[in-house]
Amino acid sequence: MPPPLYIFEDSQTDRLFPLTYSRAACELRAGALTLRERLALNFRRPLDGLFVRPGLAALAARASSSPVNPTLSAAQGLLLVNARWLLFASQGHFETPPPDTAGLAQSTIVWIHLSPALAAKLDPARLHEARTLEALLPHVRRIASAATLIDHPWQLLDHQHAAIIEDFARLGPANHAFLYPGVHLLAPENIHLAADVKIWPGAVLDAQGGPIIVDAGATLRANSVITGPCYIGPNALVRTGADIREDCSFGPGSRVGGELSNCLFLGNANKQHHGFLGNSIVGEWANLGAGTTTSNLKNTYGEIRMPINGVDQATGRRFLGSLIADHVKIGIGAYLSTGSVIGFASHIITPRPPRFVPSFAWVGDDGVKRANFEKLEQIAATVMQRRGAAFSDADHDLWVRIASEFSQSEHYPWPAE
Repeated sequence: MPPPLYIFEDSQTDRLFPLTYSRAACELRAGALTLRERLALNFRRPLDGLFVRPGLAALAARASSSPVNPTLSAAQGLLLVNARWLLFASQGHFETPPPDTAGLAQSTIVWIHLSPALAAKLDPARLHEARTLEALLPHVRRIASAATLIDHPWQLLDHQHAAIIEDFARLGPANHAFLYPGVHLLAPENIHLAADVKIWPGAVLDAQGGPIIVDAGATLRANSVITGPCYIGPNALVRTGADIREDCSFGPGSRVGGELSNCLFLGNANKQHHGFLGNSIVGEWANLGAGTTTSNLKNTYGEIRMPINGVDQATGRRFLGSLIADHVKIGIGAYLSTGSVIGFASHIITPRPPRFVPSFAWVGDDGVKRANFEKLEQIAATVMQRRGAAFSDADHDLWVRIASEFSQSEHYPWPAE
């Protein structure tokens, strides 16, 4: 009998802040699936559970049917896989390795199979801490792994092209949509249209350069142009006249318009108006006002740096836009510089915000100030209620934890109050 299979968050989830303030690393997305969904699909067996950071358990349980932070039995041993692992089917289905072996990519544990004796020594409540699993490495055989671990947020953008192509290979061509007269499907053999999709007159789906997947209940309005590879998630809305260019993925409930290229929306976010968004990631429940525009290329054509947790990091990329966290609100006419990071629940009401905006900030023409926490929660509750979701006690508890703990990793010189 194979050992129980669990996904675990390691000590490096802070590299993915602020996206992982409010979700487990395995709930990040590339293409049609989250990292967790890809792992489950390619392991060809159900997950026995997830181990996530304290404070995330309630919301992680809302995203997954698998038990979260369960009590462990070591009787059958234990197979743990890293929540940051992006596993493609093209890399082959994972076969359970022998007990007391571990796969490492650049000294980071990708997977580890522990015998009952070693599993009994493990404290699962501390898997997210450095050295918890590493302390067991001297007792296992280590194997070099070529696995892809998501170490930085922008790497999700790098893998969208391959992810969408793989998703289409799994789903195949289909047309279960309602098409109004005047819809143009170019290379329909590369298009998957799920049930309850509606596409209005004049819309163009150009899959000549890569597949297009439109998931159940999505709507594409008149004269929108979708260029593949592209994934449009369940109940998403593409506005009239939108120009959706290659390598975009829009999670459930996304609403998009204007011009977008190589963008990732985690879900339930709005960018419904004109303005260019390129090589950018947008968290859940964010709203980008009319005219919001990102720069994704420096005038010098040089390497773009991005201030993760407020500290500039080399990205090795010439094209990179903005990282916009959950619950961010950006007012009309805002222009975001290359490599901008907008922190969790921040509000921007000035046209030229700084390149790094800390979490829970209110940014106006008079600078960056701490926003009223209770007011931000009220706004979030209103936004979620409009989409049929509730801002629960678990959300409140997590917001408090983000403000008091997670966001303390941000290096920002707040003015004295």
